[in-house]
Amino acid sequence: MRISRAAVVGLILLTGVSAMAGPASAADDGEYNLPDLGQPADTAMTPSEEKRLGAQVVAQLRSQNQIIDDPELSEYLNSVGQRLARHTDRPAKDFNFYVIDSDEINAFALPGGYIGVNSGLITATKSESELASVMAHEIAHVTQRHIARQMVESRGDTIATLATAIVAAIAGSQAGGGGDAATAAILGGMSHLGMQQLSYTRAHEYEADRVGIRDLARSGYDPHAMARFFGTLERQSDLYGQQLPQILLSHPVTSTRMAEANARAADYPNVKVHTNPEYPYMRARARILEARSAEDARDYFRGELHGDHPIPADNYGYALALSEMSQNKHAIALMQAGLKAHPDILAWHMGLAGTLTQAGDYARADKVLSTALKQFPHNGALKLRYAQNLEDEGKPAAMRNYLLSQPDVLDTYPAAQQLLAEGAGKQNNLGEAYYRQARYFAMLDDYPAAINQLRTALQTAKLSAYDRSRLRALRDQMVTACHRAWSQSQCRRGVAEDNNY
Repeated sequence: MRISRAAVVGLILLTGVSAMAGPASAADDGEYNLPDLGQPADTAMTPSEEKRLGAQVVAQLRSQNQIIDDPELSEYLNSVGQRLARHTDRPAKDFNFYVIDSDEINAFALPGGYIGVNSGLITATKSESELASVMAHEIAHVTQRHIARQMVESRGDTIATLATAIVAAIAGSQAGGGGDAATAAILGGMSHLGMQQLSYTRAHEYEADRVGIRDLARSGYDPHAMARFFGTLERQSDLYGQQLPQILLSHPVTSTRMAEANARAADYPNVKVHTNPEYPYMRARARILEARSAEDARDYFRGELHGDHPIPADNYGYALALSEMSQNKHAIALMQAGLKAHPDILAWHMGLAGTLTQAGDYARADKVLSTALKQFPHNGALKLRYAQNLEDEGKPAAMRNYLLSQPDVLDTYPAAQQLLAEGAGKQNNLGEAYYRQARYFAMLDDYPAAINQLRTALQTAKLSAYDRSRLRALRDQMVTACHRAWSQSQCRRGVAEDNNY
């Protein structure tokens, strides 16, 4: 049986959540009768093919601005994801986590370890364990290789057809679709599946529940959090009418499923629950980033501050909203008060620096960030913000020297490469500017764009012999990487007809 194009898109975006389970105890793999994940799945899609497919989808999502490029929120989400991934049987480096710009309460797993978490899901959770439970479930879809296994069972389409279907949906090329409709199709997940595929993927959901709960508890999160989160959604569902949260449409919550989740979680009674104190601040930040307007965000946080249970993160969110509205004096005062009261929370340091930057006071922002770096020396988002502030101060040479001394930042954040490119351009160092911009695109897995940057530089820029040699070497690396990650025709679009320039 061949799967329809719409069904294929749904299969790949194994969305949503269910109940999950906890740290290694009596209820481990043997008790769950987990399947052999070897050759049968590989005959349909190898791990390298899954990685290739997932990377292409992420590149397309990014090109449509569906990924929120906020270093602070991204660093936090990846810290949760990596904590979970370290307790699976897959290397943690195989996973990447992205904040999706959607207020829908949902998440999805792509082949190859790419996990998307909607900003709306972050704001809907009430604890870090609830957020982690959703992510653990999605990670389990990846570790159990549900996409490849589904292809085996259904004798589905080829990898090329899958890639074409996903990219077509993302690009909005389906008849009458348009960008919004394409996004809805991608983020909607399994709602497009036929009944036979839906029945099978529900089996995957139960498997992701039990594997996810195990990894959740292993990671030091509350194994009851997923059932609790679904219970909250179920109680709220009456308020939605016909517009249920996407997570409930693609993953119906039943009393049996919730009971099973709680029963599995009970197998892990002695979990010392971990909570990052930054969680409520990052939840507030997600709400700011997804808000339709700064005024809407301001009104929300003002309402929370006048409610029955205000928390410090509400002041943080309110200050961010005021800063977005250029009410800088009030925003700075709130951030200063928050930092004084909570000096161990990084969000206050970066929030104050951000409001100072918004007000154009780069020198004071520099002092705040320099102090924070002594207290949080390993935070990549903080290092990137410090480098950006140097650039904003008109110190591109200092920015360059600092970033080159931070290889972890350069290897993690595409924005760091872009910052170096911008600084080099301002200094009229075209060879360096093109080199860094190509590295930026490569870090986004957009190898055709990286190759095109290098081709343009080699054809048009006035380059030193060193720069020309360096750019040619990078071009050859990018061409090789492109052929591994993209189709031949896609790579050819990034490669000049004559490579002898």
